[in-house]
Amino acid sequence: MLEVEEESKRVAILRKLLLYIYWVRDYKPSELKGILQRSNLDEYKELIVTTAQRLISEGIEKGKLEDARKMLAKGIDLKTVLEITGLTEKTLKEHGIDVRL
Repeated sequence: MLEVEEESKRVAILRKLLLYIYWVRDYKPSELKGILQRSNLDEYKELIVTTAQRLISEGIEKGKLEDARKMLAKGIDLKTVLEITGLTEKTLKEHGIDVRL
């Protein structure tokens, strides 16, 4: 990867590689973060840790969205769902969740 001349291209390639590993392999975000932290890529260490943290955050949000869907489907009122998940009504709508249930 070091033969790629432009820094932005190297970062983009590394980001895509990390996302590929995360989605194709059955790693938990915390496992991936540990693997990346032990890697010998000092030049990209900050990017690796930041990407791992973002993947963990995305996983947490995905779980919250799924919980919100289930709660709304069970008839729990929107205010309670928002309070429990910490999500906003706007976020639910952006992810295609019908808040009128």
